[in-house]
Amino acid sequence: MEREREIEWLSCRYGAPRWTEETIEFSHPQDLEWLRAKRRLSEEVVLTIRRPNGKLLLHTKSFYPTGIYRLPSGSIEEGEGILEAARREAREETGLEVEVEKLLAVLKYRLLWEGESLPFTSYLLLLREKGGRLGTSDAAEAITGFREVKAADLVEVARKLRGLEGRWQAWGQMRARAHKLAADLLAGPEASA
Repeated sequence: MEREREIEWLSCRYGAPRWTEETIEFSHPQDLEWLRAKRRLSEEVVLTIRRPNGKLLLHTKSFYPTGIYRLPSGSIEEGEGILEAARREAREETGLEVEVEKLLAVLKYRLLWEGESLPFTSYLLLLREKGGRLGTSDAAEAITGFREVKAADLVEVARKLRGLEGRWQAWGQMRARAHKLAADLLAGPEASA
């Protein structure tokens, strides 16, 4: 299904998403490898998974800076739909079966590297856990831990990501956007449970 038509269908079914556009400049030499991977797969899902206790699930990976947890995310593979990617990534990264509650946002990025521009899109979804057992099913993901937070706590997660330095600075700036936006969009009585 053509992506624009798919987003239109998702909007009708799960609510109109917030659209944002951001430009992020990458400058550290180690960023180039990550950006080359994104050139192949230029879309991802960002998973805001609501656990039965109302809290949201974060994860960390073995190679992340100490103390950094974030919302799970994963590339949308060629020919894959947004919902299909979200369910697959949730299973792979968390072991959980999920149900889509809302398409929260579409974040369109322009990633810059030495004068080159790479378009990249993140689809931020609110998902509800409906089964499974927490734990990664893909060792290649290098996930080493999970945490649960209230929606309002995503503001602090975004602050930590924005505060990263060196080779993690641009990545942290980019990742912070989705967390702050999720915190803003999920504000309300049910989000602070």
